[in-house]
Amino acid sequence: MAKLTNYVHYGAIVDNLVPQNKYQVIKILLDKLFEFYPDIVLNKDDVLAAVTEREDSQTTGIGAGLAFPHARIENWQGLSVVVGICKDGTDFESVDNIPVKMVFLMISSPDDSYAILKTMAGIARFFRETGENIDSFINQCFAEGGIFAQLNKNNKETEKQITANDIVRPVQNVVSIDTSIEEATQTMHLNHLDVLPVIDEHGRFCGELSCIDIFNYEMPHFFSQLQTVSFVRHIDPFEKYFRIKRDLKVKDFYRKGPKALRADATLLEIVFELTVKNRSTVFVVDGDDRFIGAIDRFCIVDKILFF
Repeated sequence: MAKLTNYVHYGAIVDNLVPQNKYQVIKILLDKLFEFYPDIVLNKDDVLAAVTEREDSQTTGIGAGLAFPHARIENWQGLSVVVGICKDGTDFESVDNIPVKMVFLMISSPDDSYAILKTMAGIARFFRETGENIDSFINQCFAEGGIFAQLNKNNKETEKQITANDIVRPVQNVVSIDTSIEEATQTMHLNHLDVLPVIDEHGRFCGELSCIDIFNYEMPHFFSQLQTVSFVRHIDPFEKYFRIKRDLKVKDFYRKGPKALRADATLLEIVFELTVKNRSTVFVVDGDDRFIGAIDRFCIVDKILFF
């Protein structure tokens, strides 16, 4: 299994980046890369254009002070990584709007499409599993021998499969079984949501509430067997719902299944749920069933197919 320090080499680090725009940061790190790998035969300007084009299409600032500008270049040999540290932060237009303090520039061949993603996941896993935040990590780097020494101290594997924990997104909107259905539907409306996780008082996942559950509320079972409803067009399917909704709770609607995925669920398991099981969103829990977040179809496009 490859370790982070197989790719992050001692001399391929710029630890004194000054705050400036992200494209200047990328250029500085690319200059460092060509300096560290003098045998590269490709044109530096072409590589810079590829990285810039990728950055223009969508920021690689993933949040929490980390950014992973990258490109997959034909005829590139292996995976090359250069690390930059900017103690005062630089604007990468990150998803959480937090200034980036650590930048990992990565170049690989298209023939190894997962190399960049696995390395990025390994680095994110390093911070997640060691409980490090960017500021404390950077302070330790300067005090205890630099970034290479710190990465080497807790050297994480990068060749593990991509798991749910690597691509899950946090969820701000949750409900409990005792939340009123009016409040739940208002949350759905205001946030354009099709499904909400149902959480207990300890943060454990109980199930999910979807628009379909609400649509099906006390719908006669035989409706699902009909080929047409033209002969009963005058019936209002939501009449009873609107008449008694003030007394309804999430517990009257939500489903205890399908089950949430574990944080270590593989990419194949995730795609199986989204495609074969036709779920628009899957929720993710830790080993104690505490809710972590969600993965939807867009997550796969955004973090796997597009990244």
